[in-house]
Amino acid sequence: MADRAAANAHGGGPRAEERIIALRALLAYVIGVVQQEHLGALSGAGTAAIADLPADAFPYLTEAARGARSLTPDREFHGGLALLLAGLAG
Repeated sequence: MADRAAANAHGGGPRAEERIIALRALLAYVIGVVQQEHLGALSGAGTAAIADLPADAFPYLTEAARGARSLTPDREFHGGLALLLAGLAG
C-alpha cells in the first residue's frame, strides 16, 4: 500500500520529499481515524455533550454535533480522505 501511494503521488511529479510528506499525511490520517473510532466515536458521550451545549452560545459547535450523530464511520472516513487527497492534489 505504501509503495502504491508513493507511486501515485509521483504521477504528478512532486519531489521525493513531497512524496514522503504526502505518504506520511495519508498514514497519519488512517491511524488517526482508527484511534478516533475506538477512543472517541461520533456516537459517543462527547458528541452528545457538545450537542447539548446552549445553541445561542455555541451555534456552530452544536449544529455540527447534532449532524455528527447521523454521520457513519464509513462516510466520515471517505469524506475526510477525499478532502485530504484534494488538498494533496493542490
